[in-house]
Amino acid sequence: MYVFIATIFIAELIITGFIISLVLKCDKKVNCAKADILNCGTDLVKTVIEVRNILKTTQNIIGNITGFFTKKKVELRRKMINLVLIYAILFVLKIRFKKAAAILQYGLILKDFWTSIPA
Repeated sequence: MYVFIATIFIAELIITGFIISLVLKCDKKVNCAKADILNCGTDLVKTVIEVRNILKTTQNIIGNITGFFTKKKVELRRKMINLVLIYAILFVLKIRFKKAAAILQYGLILKDFWTSIPA
């Protein structure tokens, strides 16, 4: 009878040792997974910061492009108004004073030439 109890006790010890070794192995794997997740978290934070910086840069570029086009639109509108006024004055003057109109037209050609020269 003592041999039977001793055999069962030894079997329980073997099973308990096996379970403890499995628990230790699982603990090591959980710790490794935790470390990987923490590293992934820091990498994720870095990636989010980089994406935010890229989005800010893109927003600045788009803002600069929009500002450029707005400035060119205003500039073009101003030039068109000046051109229409000058040609209206030329038309009126050409009807009344043909020589003065010719002189103003030459002045306009000279002004257009002068503005076309890059600064």
